Amino acid sequence: MKLLASDYDGTLRYEAKVVGEDLEAVKRWQNAGNLFVVVTGRSMESFLDELKANDFHCDFIILNNGGVIYDGSGKCLQVSYFDYGKALELIEYIRTLPCASYVINDGFYRHRVVIDPSQEDHKYADMPQEKDEQALLEGGKIAQIVVSLNDDELAQRIVRYINEQFNGYIEAYANRNCVDIVPAGVSKAEGLSYVLQYVGVSEDKVYTIGDSYNDLPMIEEYQGFCVGIAPEEIREKSAHVYFSVAECIDDLMK
Repeated sequence: MKLLASDYDGTLRYEAKVVGEDLEAVKRWQNAGNLFVVVTGRSMESFLDELKANDFHCDFIILNNGGVIYDGSGKCLQVSYFDYGKALELIEYIRTLPCASYVINDGFYRHRVVIDPSQEDHKYADMPQEKDEQALLEGGKIAQIVVSLNDDELAQRIVRYINEQFNGYIEAYANRNCVDIVPAGVSKAEGLSYVLQYVGVSEDKVYTIGDSYNDLPMIEEYQGFCVGIAPEEIREKSAHVYFSVAECIDDLMK
């Protein structure tokens, strides 16, 4: 039994829906007795909509960039939360940034807070704004924060600042039109490590594929690939560059 762990947005889904060729390849992979795992920055709330819209099955779902893990039946196996005080400090910093919005993930649901309504929000324009931000923060459980912005250089500066100022508590990753922020120690590689121990798959049977910086931990830790749209740094650290997940699966099944 082998395991393929795939990023979702930009990797498995790069159009409005997952293309049929990739869905069929995933089914072939699973029908051959292998495991297919999606590893995404999305919340469970968001990803359940994707499963319904695309009609496919994951053996495991790793969400919040590694911080939340579900099995294929929908059972929650693990949730990682921020140190609450540090999360509030981080949000105070985020409110000073020239960004469109930020989204708080409580371990399942997402809540959007608009910072600058004059900016086009490429990441979360379709999400309604949280009506009671204070009540949201007083909930006490914050599992992930995503900052939506339109400036790649600004994203890199934000990542450097957060990783320096909140070292040991919080980690940030640059992604397309956003910065993903998770508790320290959370990564796609760590989330995948939990699944491997849970099912007893050895590391030499594990393959990963992604497209962005938050995928690097699992690409570097395991037998990692990327898709062609990945930045040069990701391509250089990948064992192979594929056109699609389907092409990757076809190669692995030869």
